[in-house]
Amino acid sequence: MQRIIFLVAAAIFSLSSSAHAESKKIVKWVDAKGVTHYGDKMPAQEAGRKNSEMNSQGMVLKQNNLPANKADAADAQKLELARKDKILLASYTKSEEIDAARDRYLQMDQAAIQALDSQKESVAARLARNNKTAEGFEARKKPVPPYLVDELKLAQTESAKIEKQLANRKLVMEATKARYAEEKTRFIALKQPAIDANASSVESIITDNPTAAGAQTTEPATKK
Repeated sequence: MQRIIFLVAAAIFSLSSSAHAESKKIVKWVDAKGVTHYGDKMPAQEAGRKNSEMNSQGMVLKQNNLPANKADAADAQKLELARKDKILLASYTKSEEIDAARDRYLQMDQAAIQALDSQKESVAARLARNNKTAEGFEARKKPVPPYLVDELKLAQTESAKIEKQLANRKLVMEATKARYAEEKTRFIALKQPAIDANASSVESIITDNPTAAGAQTTEPATKK
């Protein structure tokens, strides 16, 4: 009888220990710097990040794929801005180069506009000729031939299409100018701290050593 009681007690203890081990969860998450952490629970400042819960054997019990919070979005924006700044500084050495790059980029748009203007003039001339021909038929009290009606409609359609293409191309050019202007402003802002630092350094050298700036010193005349 005592042996049976002992075995039952041992089984209950074993089940209790197993349940306790299973109930102990480990939380895994990755911070803004990409470092992986493990702990009983996430710190309050990391509460908005996605995480997973595991048991003591490392088995994943639950995935908490939370939507990115404001902190995550801010971190992503900072990283993206830093990436763009790095590319910008690597692409140009002075702001004038940005203007030159803009002008080169706009050359294709300007060529396209010239071609569209030429097409527009050609279609307008054709339309004017066809209108004059149609007016001749009307003046003679004769119906305008179907082929001429179709030609007039086609020319009008082509003219409207060209006008739309011209408007879109001009919008693209304005967007290009705005983009390069934004890049130039950012480039100058990134370069300004270095310029200010160099100016301060030169000013400090001049202040500490006036002769370094070409200052002339007068010496008392010596008697012969």
